[in-house]
Amino acid sequence: MFASLTTSLKLPDAWQHRAVNLLRSGQDVVVSAPTGAGKTYIFELLHESAHLKGQAVYTVPTRALANDKYSEWQNKGWNVGIATGDLSENISAPVLVATLETQLERLLRDEGPAVLVIDEYQMISDTGRGANYEGAIALAPESTRLLLLSGSVANPEDIAAWLRRLGRPVEVVATTERPVPLE
Repeated sequence: MFASLTTSLKLPDAWQHRAVNLLRSGQDVVVSAPTGAGKTYIFELLHESAHLKGQAVYTVPTRALANDKYSEWQNKGWNVGIATGDLSENISAPVLVATLETQLERLLRDEGPAVLVIDEYQMISDTGRGANYEGAIALAPESTRLLLLSGSVANPEDIAAWLRRLGRPVEVVATTERPVPLE
């Protein structure tokens, strides 16, 4: 039994631990870390710690990614919903995986979730969809914690400075360590 426990035990890296603690303390967090470093694990740690009070919405840029996360977290036994425009199930679940655009009307009504995760927030620079990303960030109520995740934004400090100008308490958490080599 002890051997199986130690093989499934996964401890956060220092930067992941710092990000979770900042979110718990009421800060927004902009994460800059390479692909495969464990950005999503920050959200998983936050959720599994049972610290969240209210719904967490985890947004991704594509329906395929939403379906993947939805299946993954269902397989972990989470109470999770999905909203992708073409699919909407269990949308009041404690965790909702969604495409960002499905959440804009909610944000316009000032009905933000407890935590809004924007995975791949570099989409803010996309000519077709960037305005939606910028709008979602700007419309997020003060009571909504933002967790922005990307491995390809060269200027996360500039994004944090913009959030501060919007009156949001924010910190950048960054790592350059790539635990999974690119091939």
